[in-house]
Amino acid sequence: MKYMKKIVQVCLMLAILVPTLMVPKEAQAKTLRDLKNELQAIEDKYNANAQQQQLTKKQMAEVQANIDKIKADMKQINVDVDNLTNEIAELEDSIVKKDKEIKDLVNFVQVSNGESAYLEYAFGAKSFTDFIYRMAVSEKLASYNEEMIASYNKMIKDNENKKVELKQKKEDLTVKQGELDKELAKLGNELSALADTSVSIKDQIKAQKEVVQNYVNLGCDLDQDISSCGRGLLPSNTAFYRPLRQGHITSEWGNRPLFSGFHEGIDMTVRPNTNVPVYSTGNGVVASTIHRSSCGGNMILIHHTVNGRTYTSMYAHLRSIHVSPGQYVTSQTQIGVMGGHDDTKAYDSCTFGAHLHFTISTGLYGVDYGSWSTLISRSINPRSMVNFPGGTYNEWYDRFTAY
Repeated sequence: MKYMKKIVQVCLMLAILVPTLMVPKEAQAKTLRDLKNELQAIEDKYNANAQQQQLTKKQMAEVQANIDKIKADMKQINVDVDNLTNEIAELEDSIVKKDKEIKDLVNFVQVSNGESAYLEYAFGAKSFTDFIYRMAVSEKLASYNEEMIASYNKMIKDNENKKVELKQKKEDLTVKQGELDKELAKLGNELSALADTSVSIKDQIKAQKEVVQNYVNLGCDLDQDISSCGRGLLPSNTAFYRPLRQGHITSEWGNRPLFSGFHEGIDMTVRPNTNVPVYSTGNGVVASTIHRSSCGGNMILIHHTVNGRTYTSMYAHLRSIHVSPGQYVTSQTQIGVMGGHDDTKAYDSCTFGAHLHFTISTGLYGVDYGSWSTLISRSINPRSMVNFPGGTYNEWYDRFTAY
């Protein structure tokens, strides 16, 4: 029968057609020379534009509008990527089940002596009425088999189309990230109007120099993949912990309409709020320290790896810093003291009361990217990595207890 031939053809191609989950491309390897070249490019650009005039308020409003649109587009693309990823996973599961169903069917037909199985079933009728019934059953089975093969082929085609669409969405996200970086770069030192922390171009250059020096101190050769002398040596984590022994959340991650900006971390505080120790959220290496930024004050950036993925944690509005770039820290290392209010407001215009600003961003600042705007746009909700009590103002009394 025609449909039986199709089944055999499908089975012969199963080894080729059974799909596998899309494996993302690994990030391109970077060398110490690459980092130094990127640093030099940033310095050259800064020197070339040192005399550039500040943007007018109208221009800044236009840039802000572009940034808001880009962020909205990025948010939708991320939603689309998540949806597509889930749809692909569901299709993969359905295809595997359909594959087994077809194999079971072919095995049945082969055991039943090939294409004659349905005829033998029909001619085994005890009466004409039974014969008509068995012919109808055979026809339905044949039709079902045709539909099953068509459904299998359609699922494979849909799956491949969704993988292509997912790849395009990720490429679109990369483009939008580049557009966001350009728009934020236009604001220069006025970035503080859009986020809870910002640093000057000079501080960005200083931070990147400290990251480069870390790899020099690790003994990286100029043309050696730094993952083999640096990133690969990052202490491993399976989870992050709260940076304060006691406290409560006062401001969440995300858009804050009342402040006309994006909060790229969460704020926390505790009473009494003097000499409060701040700890590293996990094992890692101090990437850079920033002193007396006009919007963020004293800040620390730490590189981490958690379950094989890299992150950068940032701690802002500190009263004092107790670690140095290149220093290895653990989740129990005190890295500084909480600041804010009278302690730091003399030079930090973005603090309103004693608190710690805590950010977690994907990737390694100074290695995977060098701009502060990218650190901000790569920030994720710290609650997704750290077990804080639900809601704001709910107190915790240690750094580790689950809630």
